[in-house]
Amino acid sequence: MGFVNAIKGGSKQLAINLTTDRVVKYVQKSPEKNFQKVIRALAMMATHFGNTEPFDRFMGWLEANPGSKQWFINLMQKDRAQVANVIKLLFGNCSLKWIEKSERLQAKYGFTAPYSILISPTMRCNLNCKGCYAENYKRDADLSVEDLDNIITQGKELGTYLYTILGGEPFVRFNDLYRLATKHSDCLFQVFTNGTLITEKVANQIAELKNFIIVFSVNGDKNEVDFMRGPGVYERVIQSIEFLNQRNLMFGMSLVLTSRNYDLMTSEAFYKTWENRGVMYAWNFLFMPVVKNPDLSLMPSAEQRVTYGEYIKTYREKHPLFIMDFWADAPAVHGCIAGGRRYLHINHKGDVEPCIFAHFATHNIKQHSLLEALKSPFFTAIRQHQPHTDNLLRPCMIIDNPQILRDVCKRHNARPTAEEAKDLIENPRITAHLDAYAKEVAKVVDVVWKNKYQQNIAEMLERKRSYPEGTDRLSYRMDKTGFMQDLERYEQEDSSLARNILVEAEDAYEQYERDGDIHMKLEEDSSPPKNEQQDLPVYESGTNATAF
Repeated sequence: MGFVNAIKGGSKQLAINLTTDRVVKYVQKSPEKNFQKVIRALAMMATHFGNTEPFDRFMGWLEANPGSKQWFINLMQKDRAQVANVIKLLFGNCSLKWIEKSERLQAKYGFTAPYSILISPTMRCNLNCKGCYAENYKRDADLSVEDLDNIITQGKELGTYLYTILGGEPFVRFNDLYRLATKHSDCLFQVFTNGTLITEKVANQIAELKNFIIVFSVNGDKNEVDFMRGPGVYERVIQSIEFLNQRNLMFGMSLVLTSRNYDLMTSEAFYKTWENRGVMYAWNFLFMPVVKNPDLSLMPSAEQRVTYGEYIKTYREKHPLFIMDFWADAPAVHGCIAGGRRYLHINHKGDVEPCIFAHFATHNIKQHSLLEALKSPFFTAIRQHQPHTDNLLRPCMIIDNPQILRDVCKRHNARPTAEEAKDLIENPRITAHLDAYAKEVAKVVDVVWKNKYQQNIAEMLERKRSYPEGTDRLSYRMDKTGFMQDLERYEQEDSSLARNILVEAEDAYEQYERDGDIHMKLEEDSSPPKNEQQDLPVYESGTNATAF
């Protein structure tokens, strides 16, 4: 069956497979010459997904910027079998099946399947890095292979085919992960690692899998890595990277922005170094005060957050390295995605947590199903309070809107799943700092949101919600009639869930009105503010100083 016949015959997955093979072949044969053919082929493939707007925007970004175009070409020239398999999985199971199954789930319960499920099979680790969120967990238990297999099997039934593996150090249990990735070859696995346990033998096994992508957790240059992770770690990471490069495999890196490393993280030379080593993409997190006795001075300032976000957006348009920051890029995913909205975390004991940094739970995967956890009052409360503020540049319920996490944990008796977790919501030193930090961030970031994100604001006002699916805080406030109609449909399937959704939506509405000193409203921000200026810092990009 040819490509056109596959589409006509309704075989979407086959059409995706045929398109993918053609795309990779074209790019590897003649990247520059065949770029436009590839874009057209991908655009045709995107028609299977109903709403093509997100894909169209991404394709537009690829074509418009020299850095993004070269990034795509570089990516397509990695190991042919791995690239083809990853694209097939991303477009097929991770997108097409996720959409199809999520539509059925949403019609019943008002939420989609998590796009990715984060799993920490173990908290054991060969290092003891400063500021690691896993530091608070006891290392006396692991999820069994049967537990892991059960999580993935349940996830696929709901529609989740992307699994992010963390820890601890996942490669402590590489043999188990290898067997799971082999069994669940219809899933894509993204594995975060400190990079010190990848040998040549392990690299060969990774190359065999084709659905196993490595993300190296680094903090900066050699001095920063060795400071945060220990002497000699940097060289071991470089050796592991070389093993993957020898096999032409794609891989990424994970970064943490702190007040200490801000200058380094806005340095072109820093990213060029990792880009030249073969890194294809980077996930950036902000320093989170979730460890025992956290150094709160390491939290990046509001100005640093804003200028860093603008810096990476400019960088990825000019250079072939895709960097995404979970705060600066939050508008692209409509705000906070925790609580099962787009992801959740299952720790080494089976506790189902709303966020990798929020170590609280009411359900455990060994006693409850994934669906039960998603329908729980705790997760429902988090989703109905999303977006936690109308400014999507302040998405987080931990550091930007800390009262949210405190309230939902208290009202639903969410138990701490790690030592010292309670400090995040009860320790006066930490809670007072977070409250002050959130207000300071609001002062700076709200101005940026009003001035530079008018399109996002307009889209949210037109949609009368933030997220394109289900219900959220804005849909209750801006389209209560539609909200109640949706609720009637959910009630037919699960009256208890429907009742919880309404209770939490009302609570979110009242709380947002009550905390007006740090909350803004879209309805009031549909046009840029007049005579409202904010002096913001300048960052250095190469030899040119650039103010955003």
